[in-house]
Amino acid sequence: MGRKINQFAIFAERIHLMNGGAKSFRDSAPTEEAAKELAEEIAKSDKALFYSWLQILDIMTGSYTEYSIKRGGVLEERECQEK
Repeated sequence: MGRKINQFAIFAERIHLMNGGAKSFRDSAPTEEAAKELAEEIAKSDKALFYSWLQILDIMTGSYTEYSIKRGGVLEERECQEK
């Protein structure tokens, strides 16, 4: 395997259900800024036609930012509810 997971993990999928989990993992980045840039690249990729949402998870703190993927690969931040 040998693939290193960085601090900021990126998940994306079409349907926002509990069954996504690890299958929704797309990539990771060492910094929040790099993760946002990578998320924008993912949102504009050909595969993004099959995604409707994207999350950036800080695996050290457990906090995350969630986005809707709009037409043209635009990320729109969603309001996250604390549990």
